[in-house]
Amino acid sequence: MSYNSIYYSNNFNSLDEWIELVVSGKESVYPFCRIPYDDWLNDYIENIAVQPVSKVKDLIRALLVPITRPLDISNYTNFVKMRESGIDEFVERASAVLESEVYRRIENEQEAWEGLTWILELLPSKPYRAIRALESYLLAQPNLPDDRITGIEQCCEIIEAKFIYFENPIDEIIQLKPVEFEWLIEDLYERMGYETEWTPATRDGGKDIIARGKRPDGEECVYVECKLYKTTKLEPEQVKAFGYVLMKQEVNRGVVFCTGYVNENLKNLDKRIQIWSYEDINFLLNAHLGSDWVKDLPKIISHKRRQYRNE
Repeated sequence: MSYNSIYYSNNFNSLDEWIELVVSGKESVYPFCRIPYDDWLNDYIENIAVQPVSKVKDLIRALLVPITRPLDISNYTNFVKMRESGIDEFVERASAVLESEVYRRIENEQEAWEGLTWILELLPSKPYRAIRALESYLLAQPNLPDDRITGIEQCCEIIEAKFIYFENPIDEIIQLKPVEFEWLIEDLYERMGYETEWTPATRDGGKDIIARGKRPDGEECVYVECKLYKTTKLEPEQVKAFGYVLMKQEVNRGVVFCTGYVNENLKNLDKRIQIWSYEDINFLLNAHLGSDWVKDLPKIISHKRRQYRNE
């Protein structure tokens, strides 16, 4: 049983029926901005691979519509009465409360709680940013209704399952040339907000990409190595050699992107070096390039080829 389930409307008996009601808007239904039961959410996420993107976005849209509860109107009315009571203590308190954006919106005949459907513009191409936007809204609005909080958290889970944890076949990357794989990873770092420098093989020096970015505690310089392997495994000697390059050039962090076999123990060989296997690479590409990045590969590679041809 979910919380407040005794107040649920009786016009649905399954997740499909509930989704039809909230998406179509043909009937009133409660709850309407969160999936009613955790089990329903878990089942939906478990089978989300078969859901078309359009249907997933329809559900997210329904969960993020603007809302106004009867309680919001009631509270607003009571605070207005307090402000007009003439009692100094009540007037001062009510005036302060009515300055909040929620009650300003109600006063202007708008919905009390703004919708967040604009994050759909970030899907499927920028799911990580969509989640960050929703999480930022939760931080900025500590007094959100419980249903809206739960609904937003459910949207984050749905976005992760559909657009980030979706596994693209490794063959799409394996067929790239090594230099094209390097360009793809460089594009990834650019999407993550880094300034990048690609280092062609003739002057490699142990890194394929140099990525520079700003952090709260200062500037960061990251050396990146790209290992496009089909079946070859990453060897300890390669990681040690990369670590020597970091030490020699006084760089505090390195990242290895490897599509081949990576022994889990190897990831702990050097704390300065982060090693991403294909599963991790796919996750990062989905999060920052979108789950359909495979379709954009020719465009990404073509753009990089033109860029470096002109340099």
